[in-house]
Amino acid sequence: MKFISTFWERLEEFILVALFAFMAVMNFLNVVFRYCFANSFSFTEEVTITAFVWVSMIGIAVGYKRAAHLGMSFFVDNMPKKLQAFMVLVSMVCSVVLLVLLMNYGIEMVSNQIRLGSKTPALGMPMWIQGLSIPVGAAFCIIRAIESGIKEFLRMRKVTEGVEEA
Repeated sequence: MKFISTFWERLEEFILVALFAFMAVMNFLNVVFRYCFANSFSFTEEVTITAFVWVSMIGIAVGYKRAAHLGMSFFVDNMPKKLQAFMVLVSMVCSVVLLVLLMNYGIEMVSNQIRLGSKTPALGMPMWIQGLSIPVGAAFCIIRAIESGIKEFLRMRKVTEGVEEA
């Protein structure tokens, strides 16, 4: 059970490390082949861009998990202490609504890419592989936004309860 818990906590980081390593290796090999053999791989740009799109979306989820997103912190910080915990929930709900919209439009985009049979120019890789990063990344973000929003709400409640008791 501990392994599953740790794996779930670190899932995004595992994905990011694997994709960053893949991107580094692909770019390194491309540079070596270009300068040593005067010939580069035509497909490295496509696979690197695809990996980068996935890294971007999964990285947003990590930002939510670590509460590194600014969100509405300006509004939350400028509210009276008693309202700050409530405003954290409002901020979380706004983020989740935006992410649900992003996921829905991402699903629509992927279904259109599949329906149209869109492919990348060099490899002929289906475009939905890139596009799938939007709904999948949004799903990760929704989960992490809710997790971090609830944690922050509970932390803020403790802070305001401590202020009221003092």
